[in-house]
Amino acid sequence: MMEQLKQHVKGVAFNGDTLGKSLYTVLSVSFPKTEKVEMLLFNLDYQSYLCSGGSACTSGAEQGSHVIREINNNPNQVTVRFSFSKYNTKEEVDAVVGKLKKLI
Repeated sequence: MMEQLKQHVKGVAFNGDTLGKSLYTVLSVSFPKTEKVEMLLFNLDYQSYLCSGGSACTSGAEQGSHVIREINNNPNQVTVRFSFSKYNTKEEVDAVVGKLKKLI
């Protein structure tokens, strides 16, 4: 997913040590803030893609994640957390990246 997002989404950033000590089943992505990106979580949920804003420790919170602010303190980005399991397929990753390209 990282490689596809780097290829197709200008200005995308990844939070944490994605090639090292980060949990391999979670990908925290920061997208450049635009009007479309600010509605990204809503639109992904509407299309039945399950993802979260911020970090797990602020799930359901009204304000931004203090963890993400420490890792990537950029107010011009919107963070979305994608989680994976051994049951996810490449086709599912391709589908969500395709949807992100359309939404962004």
